Amino acid sequence: MPRTVAFLFDSGGPDLVGRARTAAAQALLRRLADHPAVDETVIATPNPGHWENEPVAVAPDPPGPWRFGARFTELVRKFKPDRLIYFSAGSGFLLSEPLLDRLITAEPTSSPYAVLNNFYSTDFGLLAPPAAVGDLTRDNPIGARLWQAGYTCYELPRSAGTLFDIDTPGELSLLALDTALPPRLREVLATVPTARAQGLLDVLVDADKELVLLGRVGGHLARFVERETACRARILSEERGMESSGRAERGAVRSLIGALHHGRTVPELVELLSQFGDAVVWDTRVLMAHFGFWPPPAERFASDLLDPLQVTNPTLRELTAACAGASVPFLLGGHALVSGGMYLAVELAWVNTDRAARFRPLPFPD
Repeated sequence: MPRTVAFLFDSGGPDLVGRARTAAAQALLRRLADHPAVDETVIATPNPGHWENEPVAVAPDPPGPWRFGARFTELVRKFKPDRLIYFSAGSGFLLSEPLLDRLITAEPTSSPYAVLNNFYSTDFGLLAPPAAVGDLTRDNPIGARLWQAGYTCYELPRSAGTLFDIDTPGELSLLALDTALPPRLREVLATVPTARAQGLLDVLVDADKELVLLGRVGGHLARFVERETACRARILSEERGMESSGRAERGAVRSLIGALHHGRTVPELVELLSQFGDAVVWDTRVLMAHFGFWPPPAERFASDLLDPLQVTNPTLRELTAACAGASVPFLLGGHALVSGGMYLAVELAWVNTDRAARFRPLPFPD
């Protein structure tokens, strides 16, 4: 029988995002370890002490710079799986049991093959057999790399389970509203403010309201929002792939929202956006790249939490303060917020709401 091994990559860290990732990975690991088709579960982590009491083989990260491809290849050589399931930190923990089982046991007739959560920006998947990806700095381009290597690549259905990824505090404010979270993760998120996230959910199910969605918004999400929400939506999608293409590093990012800022103060820009909707969900990394600054994670995360006192960059501090004081709820974050975060928001919005309230035509019968 082919040997199936599961790799989890835990980035650790003492901040809110790091602790949430670890708690999510611990919950997912127990499900993987209990699955009869998984022969071994491995955690790659800079903090092996967090995993002492877990049913897992612990692989401490070596000192020095961390690159996904090199670490991935090293673990494949050490554990020698025939079939490999891997999850990046903060991904996959919302998968339903049927879908997780479907991923673990998938056996397409073509070989080699991969089953990925997102072909264009991968966070987890099944690889049979594992491939060498030694020069990748991160896992997001792995789908393209596998396709170039001759793999048949499949993609799981898009949902909060397959696309939600803990990347910034922005999506954590939505996750904290999920009442079905594992206890440890729920404990980590207990202090996360949720009022603005709840305001967004209220907008999504109200036909008289309007949503403003800004940043690296994919066409699949735009269609999902159009089909599954009651509100109207203004969507501005720009600079998709700015990091994977290197445009951000080259200073070649151009934002329409950034262009709107010219001739206006930052508070005037925020006030203008407030006039176009009842809630604003904003991938602010595009604007940061347009302005040519990239603050450290602590400052970006403080901005996502709408805490200007912890932000030293004057433009970002002014933006954060303006969004915190805006007349409508602003949710700030990165790409994960306007991808899996929005899928989760829409799913949560309808939990206690009558779906019949949606304006939605019935299919014409055959």
